[in-house]
Amino acid sequence: MPTAGEEAARRFAETITSGDRPAAIAVCHPEIEFESMLGLTGGRYVGHAGIERYFDDVESAWEDWHVDVEQTVEGPDGRVAIVMTMRARGKGSGVPLAIRTAHIWTLRDGKLARNELYREPDEALDALSLPES
Repeated sequence: MPTAGEEAARRFAETITSGDRPAAIAVCHPEIEFESMLGLTGGRYVGHAGIERYFDDVESAWEDWHVDVEQTVEGPDGRVAIVMTMRARGKGSGVPLAIRTAHIWTLRDGKLARNELYREPDEALDALSLPES
């Protein structure tokens, strides 16, 4: 059964696919700092207003945006890794894109507060310092 943190990370990824802004904001801390691998601003999206801006950016640049979550795992320190493949098609250009990536989320008050990007999912999982199984 997923932890609350794993569920929040998965839910946020699902809201990107569905475009459900209220559901995205519901799992985000009011002071969230979010960076996207495909972000248009080159910086972090800060606060709930930043999440709204992120959705605006996604909708302006991409068609058929979809996030496939492969795995979520919570580390011993409470941070959560999410491994996913982001798929999109450029609006206007029609150029397809697929990127496999990972984030590590830090939570505050049970909500997503800050993410770290990883181009290599295995590096994210290693960064959680998971015990050997």
